[in-house]
Amino acid sequence: MPVTRRFPKPVLLGLAAVALALVFSACADFKDGSLSATQPGEVGPVRVHFELCTAAIPDPGCQPNGEGGQSQYMLGVAVPQGSTAPATITAQPKGEGAAIVYTRNDEVARKISEEESTPEESWPPAGTEAVGYLSAVFNEEEGQMREWNVDADFALPGGAEGGSFAGPFTAYVASGWRRVDTTYTADRPVDCSESTGEPSNEQVSDCELEEEKEVGTSDLKIKAPSASAAPGGQATLQFGLDFASTASSLPSFKLAATSSLPQAGVNLASSSFSPAAPDPGTGRSALSLDNVTVSVPAGAQPGTYDVTLTATTAAGGSVSQVGKLEVTKPQSPPPVAVAKLKLGKAKLNLAKGTATLPVSVSGPGLLTVSGKGVVKAQRKATGPKTLKVTIKAKGKAKKKLNATGKAKVKVKLVFKPENGAPVTKTKSIVLKKKLT
Repeated sequence: MPVTRRFPKPVLLGLAAVALALVFSACADFKDGSLSATQPGEVGPVRVHFELCTAAIPDPGCQPNGEGGQSQYMLGVAVPQGSTAPATITAQPKGEGAAIVYTRNDEVARKISEEESTPEESWPPAGTEAVGYLSAVFNEEEGQMREWNVDADFALPGGAEGGSFAGPFTAYVASGWRRVDTTYTADRPVDCSESTGEPSNEQVSDCELEEEKEVGTSDLKIKAPSASAAPGGQATLQFGLDFASTASSLPSFKLAATSSLPQAGVNLASSSFSPAAPDPGTGRSALSLDNVTVSVPAGAQPGTYDVTLTATTAAGGSVSQVGKLEVTKPQSPPPVAVAKLKLGKAKLNLAKGTATLPVSVSGPGLLTVSGKGVVKAQRKATGPKTLKVTIKAKGKAKKKLNATGKAKVKVKLVFKPENGAPVTKTKSIVLKKKLT
């Protein structure tokens, strides 16, 4: 549950100062009890809200302006160290009247720190950093009672070692006012306790600590991965989901993934994420992983492309992270070896009617010998070498050889290497046999 605490306001002025305060006719004052802190998106920035109203000092509560004039307003907001504060804050009027626009001003934060700190309590409180704002010149309207809403979003700080922020988030607010006229110009240095001096010693500026609000928060950090793939391949990017929370209820997330690689196929291992219960001591959940697989088109151009994972809550809070996919150059196929086949001079065996043909091959592979009227034969080579192949007749060629002692055959030799295209040669050989 959110916690609210009213600051013990230091005694800035003695009894004489109380009398001086009576000259304050009115100003846009912090409305007691109006401070709240929420996380509208369930993750993401914390919204600090409070209200202002015209106050006839020293009367309490909202009152019509007692007189007109010009003023500037000061705000001090203390938030957890590392939070990101907005550059401007606008107090929007309820109903009629002008808005009050505040702009970041480090001098305001410093002066509030110097003048509002006490021995019992310092500003900003330990573990926080103060941000100051100074408004543009504002025209007070005599007799008018005005109220304003102030909403300012502060981004969560990073957690330990760059991880998610467990919370809680505590916001402290201080406010101030100063007169603007020809004597007290809008460009003068900031001072929280200016007075006109003697004889009236009228006070023309004031700062005051207001309230504190604490809210439990949830935070999700997504760790950015990288991967690579060649065109026509796939790559899997593993996103780490780092969640922490001190909120009373945990959000769940819808996951979506996209890629800047044209025509890429993008697939999520899971389309949703429900964080595990955080550790009570640290507020952190165990790290979860979600894989995004990207199918790279065959014609993809080499380069580095974004792969974005986005986690969205039901309340609209969103966290994104961009991984990097490197599409590499297509791999060139290994060079194809050109097989070589060299035929030697056939040596005849007249007794058997055969021929021995020396065949030189360029590497490992299979040599096949065939042809019309030739007995088919195969020889295997384990490397570059000369194989000796026996040529034997068959069929009509064999009958002719046995009848006449001579037969002409045409031999076809095919060498198929282990890596490369086959090569073919032919050779005519006249077989001879000594007849008895």
